[in-house]
Amino acid sequence: MRKFYFSPEFKKYFIVFSIFLGIIFGMTVLLTTVTLLSRNSWKAGLAKEVQYVLDTYSESQYTVSQNVPVKSMISTSAAVYTLLKKDDRQKQKYYGILVRIPSILGPLPAVFIYNEKEGVTFAGYAIDNGKASSTVNLQVSSTVIKYWEEMIPKIITKSEK
Repeated sequence: MRKFYFSPEFKKYFIVFSIFLGIIFGMTVLLTTVTLLSRNSWKAGLAKEVQYVLDTYSESQYTVSQNVPVKSMISTSAAVYTLLKKDDRQKQKYYGILVRIPSILGPLPAVFIYNEKEGVTFAGYAIDNGKASSTVNLQVSSTVIKYWEEMIPKIITKSEK
């Protein structure tokens, strides 16, 4: 049998390259672990923001319940929650949807309420715009809101499948 001979220079580069790949692999594992562990905290924070907007919109008529996984490409820009409505004797399904919508000031988190019978209603923004709130209300056109009002039923039907 023949032995392979590796030069000292090759061994040196191999060790440096192995250390580099080990660091890259370790950082990837660390970031993936942190992301997976913080997922529930992220969903809970978004639920609080949706609840805040719903409280200002409808005087505590809705309560945020459970997260609904979004099964489409919009999942990076939207979060869907089931809502419980007070005094709802028919036990209808209500959804609270948080979506990033484009505006002249950048993407804004908008909250919509969806029900099959009542349709989609714009509840408000999940951000305090401060002095820019009048600008936001003027600059976000009704066509953008109407576009998302048409898209939300499609997002919900894909998520329910």
